[in-house]
Amino acid sequence: MSTILSNDGLASLSWQQVVYNQIVARKTEELDAASAKLQEAFDDKSSYYDAQSNQLAKVKASVSNAGLAVENGQEGLAEIKDNLLQMRILVGQYGEADNDEERARIKDEFDEYVDQINRTADTYSRAYNPIGNVTSTDWTPNTIAFTKDISGNEVEMSGVYAGTDFYIEAEDGTVWVPDAGASSITQYTVYNTHNERDSTKADGFTSTRNGLELVDYDADTGTITMIVDPNNEGTEVSGTIKMGGLGLMQSWFYGGLDTEDGRARALAALDAADNQLVASEAKVNSMAATVKAADANVDRSLDEINQDRSDALKKQITANYTEQVKQQQELQVLQQTFQNMAMQQSYYQSIFSGAQVSPLFDFTS
Repeated sequence: MSTILSNDGLASLSWQQVVYNQIVARKTEELDAASAKLQEAFDDKSSYYDAQSNQLAKVKASVSNAGLAVENGQEGLAEIKDNLLQMRILVGQYGEADNDEERARIKDEFDEYVDQINRTADTYSRAYNPIGNVTSTDWTPNTIAFTKDISGNEVEMSGVYAGTDFYIEAEDGTVWVPDAGASSITQYTVYNTHNERDSTKADGFTSTRNGLELVDYDADTGTITMIVDPNNEGTEVSGTIKMGGLGLMQSWFYGGLDTEDGRARALAALDAADNQLVASEAKVNSMAATVKAADANVDRSLDEINQDRSDALKKQITANYTEQVKQQQELQVLQQTFQNMAMQQSYYQSIFSGAQVSPLFDFTS
């Protein structure tokens, strides 16, 4: 380490120079030792701050992932909200259509919007999806979790199911399960809710756009009778329907939108879906507020660590400077002392100049 100490200005007497040089060397060693000790203390603190920062960076990543999931949900809900509006417009247009071709087009668009709602809800994987991609026939919302602090404490947020799904438990013991987003429905003798590949298919399969016809439905009990493949031989199926999510169905469930009663039921279902979507938006927005607060806390903790690191560095620099000033001041005092001694010795030399001086009093040798 470079020293700020110097011996400029001393008298050139050899014994004074030697003593002073020894003192300078000792003071320099003391200063280096003090500086090294201060550096070691700072390095220990810096290592601690680095460890804390690294842990907080992991927490930040966890919070950010949750934030991404919530953003996915908010964007999806906005798109679904627009889908519901377009479906409402289509129901009005269907009642005013004056030809079969136009009505067929409107009905097909209505059905496509139901599929689109499900595709939107299921866009992202479960870990990043608070509004869909749930277990069919169960529909329990996904949980979005994140670590909120370096102690490992977690926050779990239950999402919503903003898709629209159903299944029918038929009287013959089979189960009819649709492929949400694909406009098809399959009959199963055994349906594994958690792993469709372990299910056992029966013979029934058809399109939900043109392969189903509603015969009767009781909203209070959920009992339903429908005809599968009505355009051919047709098979009547009776059972109980279970609905999940927005509870919105394709046009077959509303009499193909061909009657005022059917269109009225479709509009009532859209009203219910709108209300549920409002509640879903509130829930997801609350999740967003939770994530935002957690993210702010992490940023605040990072700022505190950075400030503590900065304060520790300033403290080290100040202590180093204070020690250097102390050592310099001590040397300046010694330097002045030696100079005074040199002046006195020079004075005595001038007095005894040319005189016989006993070796005992000869300070110049």
